Amino acid sequence: MSESSEATPVTFAMLVEALDGCGQAVGFALAGALNTAGTNRSRILVIAESLQTLSLDGRFPGPAGHCMGGIVGGMQSFLMAGEKEEGAPLV
Repeated sequence: MSESSEATPVTFAMLVEALDGCGQAVGFALAGALNTAGTNRSRILVIAESLQTLSLDGRFPGPAGHCMGGIVGGMQSFLMAGEKEEGAPLV
């Protein structure tokens, strides 16, 4: 994304990109925090699948649904990033 200022007009595509990025960051951080707290990876997957099901069922309409899709994607990214020991810090 290019540099912007308060005078930069915001487009729909910019808003969608922001929702995607925010959702993915929250999902990745959530899965990482659950992992660090000792949550089994299979439980993290169950949580992500549950959120995805709610999203696909239309429980989060409009921008909220788009953001929830990013959260699910972020959680999946964490899970695909490689096996971590249970309770291991993310870094």
